Amino acid sequence: MPRFALTTPAFRFRALATLSGRASLGGDRETLVACLQLGRLCAGLLPPYELTREQVLERTENTKQWLSSLAIPSGIRSTAFGIFGALSGLDRARCAIAFTDLVKAASAQLDEASTAELSALLQELALAAGHVRHTLTQSQPS
Repeated sequence: MPRFALTTPAFRFRALATLSGRASLGGDRETLVACLQLGRLCAGLLPPYELTREQVLERTENTKQWLSSLAIPSGIRSTAFGIFGALSGLDRARCAIAFTDLVKAASAQLDEASTAELSALLQELALAAGHVRHTLTQSQPS
């Protein structure tokens, strides 16, 4: 690649965005859009973004307000709100666990491609959390 060439940006939730655009208005679409937004927030904890605590807290608060206005089933809503505590603490491991619960709760609305995108995010969160734990346990004196 020439040194002044720009790389093409990649959107990691292409299938989920497409699915939410095709979904019927109402609960199904709003559930998918909620998964998309929460996935984007969780991805913000990972490289190359690694948002600051202040950025995450501001975006989390705005997303809470937005999510409370959506017409999504209460079971999915409560599962989605479970992610906010993990986000506020910048806890990747808790985000992976809470987001896994959301993917299970929204499985009826998700297709195979969007589930694969979200599963890739879950794996990255879990790996990042494991790396942090591994680094911490190695640096502590015995």
